[in-house]
Parts: sequence; structure tokens; C-alpha cells
Amino acid sequence: MIPHVINRRRKFILGLLCFFLVGCNDADEEQDAAQDIPTSIARPAPQPNPESLDVRPNSLVPVPTELNTSPRYELYSTYSGQDIRQVTGVSGRTLWLCFTAPWCPHSADMIHELKQLAQEEKGHVQVVDVNADSYPALAEQFHITKVPTTILYTEGVKLRTIEGAYNAASLRRYLHRILSRDDDAQDSPADTLPGPNPQL
Repeated sequence: MIPHVINRRRKFILGLLCFFLVGCNDADEEQDAAQDIPTSIARPAPQPNPESLDVRPNSLVPVPTELNTSPRYELYSTYSGQDIRQVTGVSGRTLWLCFTAPWCPHSADMIHELKQLAQEEKGHVQVVDVNADSYPALAEQFHITKVPTTILYTEGVKLRTIEGAYNAASLRRYLHRILSRDDDAQDSPADTLPGPNPQL
């Protein structure tokens, strides 16, 4: 063969050998350096003593059968001057906004019955008592001419206005008829509820 071709091949082979040797030496140095880093010794986790575990069925925490349906609002509250839209506009419950006066005995009766209804409806009903004497501008805004007057809201929408005091059973029937969109629920409260103050 021609000598300069042989020299080229030798140089190429020597270059490859150098490349691999240098690369291998670098890898060996990295491994040596990694061995110098202190590491913690892995130990197995301690095994629990089977006798210390109480796995009897009676010791297990019972799983609740229904979701927690407790309300995020008070079932009954007294209006204290906040923006009325914050009171009426909250969704997720039915609101009974009841305008009352401390001098009217029927106002106290209606609030008592509404509180009972809120308890029976298990958090789906909220009652807010508005003192019409303390907030006359608000009473005028809602066209309140008699106390007690109760305004029914659901999902921030005004559904009905009821004048007078009614018992909880009547209010519950009326509420369910309205929410079920029964045709009879389109009647006036006087048609669907017994007269004011029945058996209070």
C-alpha cells in the first residue's frame, strides 16, 4: 500500500483509541468521585407488631352514609344593615326575608314558625328577620305596608310575597308547591295558604 495512506489509517485508529481511552478515564474518575460522596445507608422500615394493631371491625371508624349537608350560613339571622343584594343573592338555599316589628305579636309568631321550618328543612332554608322600624328605607324599597310580610327568594330570584303570619306546616306545603312548579302554586298565597295566624 501507499505509505501516506497507511499513515492516515494509523493516525485515524490512534485518534479513535485516544478518544475512547480519554472517555473511559473520565468515566472512571466520575465513578471514583461519586464513591467519595457520603451516602446514608438504607435501612428497612420497622415492621409493626401485629398484636399492637387493633383491626377488629368494631374499632373501625364508621363511614357516613350521607354527605355533610350542614349549611354554610346561619339558619336564622337578623338583618344588620348590609347590602340587601348580598342577603338575597346567595344561591344554594331558599331565603325567607321576613319584615317584622317588635310591637307586633304576629311578627314574633311568624319568626318562630319560620325558624321551625328552617330546622325541619335541614339547611335548605334560611330566615332573615328585618326590623321594618329600624330600616324604614328598606321596608319602603320592598313596598312593605303590613307586618309581618315575608318575601320568598330562591337562587337570588324573588318568588312570592306573603302578608300575615302562618304556621310552619302551611309554609312548608306552600314552599314545596312553589319549588315543584305545581300549577296550583301560581295562585296567590291566600289561595294556597290558610288564612293568616292559623293555630299559632
